Amino acid sequence: MADYGVTGFFLLLLSLSICSSMADYRVTVFNDLAQNTNLNVHCQAAGVDPSTHSILFLQDFSWTININTTHVLSCDMRWGSVKGHFDIFDAKRDATRCARNWCAWRVKQDGLYLFIEAHKRLELQFTWPH
Repeated sequence: MADYGVTGFFLLLLSLSICSSMADYRVTVFNDLAQNTNLNVHCQAAGVDPSTHSILFLQDFSWTININTTHVLSCDMRWGSVKGHFDIFDAKRDATRCARNWCAWRVKQDGLYLFIEAHKRLELQFTWPH
């Protein structure tokens, strides 16, 4: 895991998008919740290690998804008493909207934001369930 500020996050996005292969997608979750707030993530998909990851504030974790074997990466996410279940990669939905085979998620207190390549910005995709 690496420590990135806002500018570093976008530089990481650019560098990883240049290095990605055509058959695989990289899915990254970046914790931008609050100081001293860990994001606990447990994801499941074919070919993905189903372990739980505790992502520290301003840190990230990535998975490499082969779209030939994985169509959906579903994750349970929790911070404090807030929790939700999200499909953070869906091959049909994300193949054209992620930046050069890289889906970059930024998790905030109001929800999950995805960097949309066509718009060149983060956009709110999911809010936390109430």
